[in-house]
Amino acid sequence: MRFSSTKATILSPAVLLVLAVSSLGAEQSVIGANRIATAQQEFQQGRFDAALAALEEADKGAEASGRSLDLRGCIYLEQQKFAEAVNAFTGAAESDPASLGQIHVGDAWARQRKWPEARAAYETALKGTNILMLNERLRFAILMTHLGEKNDPAAQKALERILFPTESAAYYYAQAVWAFAHEQKREGQQWLGRADDIFSSKSTAWFARFLFDFGWIKRKPEPVFE
Repeated sequence: MRFSSTKATILSPAVLLVLAVSSLGAEQSVIGANRIATAQQEFQQGRFDAALAALEEADKGAEASGRSLDLRGCIYLEQQKFAEAVNAFTGAAESDPASLGQIHVGDAWARQRKWPEARAAYETALKGTNILMLNERLRFAILMTHLGEKNDPAAQKALERILFPTESAAYYYAQAVWAFAHEQKREGQQWLGRADDIFSSKSTAWFARFLFDFGWIKRKPEPVFE
C-alpha cells in the first residue's frame, strides 16, 4: 500500500524579499503613472502649480521618466521659464528618444523667437523620426522659423515640402500661415475653417499656438502636452 505525500514549497527569505521588492516597484510604477496623468489634467486646465506638485509626487523615490520631464518642460514653457523648459525637454529626449522632448526643445526656442536655434532642434528631431504625423508637424515648424525670419525664399521651399494630403492639420495650417504672412487674411481664415471642419481643436492646438504667437489669431489655444 502506497501513501502519497505533498511537500509544501518553502521560499527562502531572499526570494521573498525579491518578490516583495518587485511587487512594491510595480505598485509605485502604477502610482507614478497615475500622478503623471493627474499632472497632465492639471496642466491642460491651466493649473500649472498643481501640475508641478503632482509631478513632484510622481518622481519621489525614482528617477524622473522621459514623460515626466517632458510634461515638466511644457509647464515651464507656459510659465515662460524658458531655460528650465529647455533643460527639462533635453533631459526628456535623452531619457526617452521616443518622447516629444526634442520637438519641444524647438518649441521653447520658437517661443523666444530664436529661430536658428528652433530650426536646428526641429531638424534634429526630423532626422530622428519616421512617424508621419510628427514628420508633418516638424516640417510645419521649420516653415514657421523661416517666416519668423521673414526669409521668403526659404519659407517657400519649406511650404513646398508639406504636401497634400496630410494626416495632421499641417497642410491646412501651412497654407493659412503663408496667406497671413502675405497679408491675405481672408484666405488664411478660409484655410483655418477647412482645418476646423476636419480636425478637432485638440489636434490643431499645437499648430494654432504658432499663429497666436505671431498675432494672426486672437484666441489662445489650450495648452497641449502631446
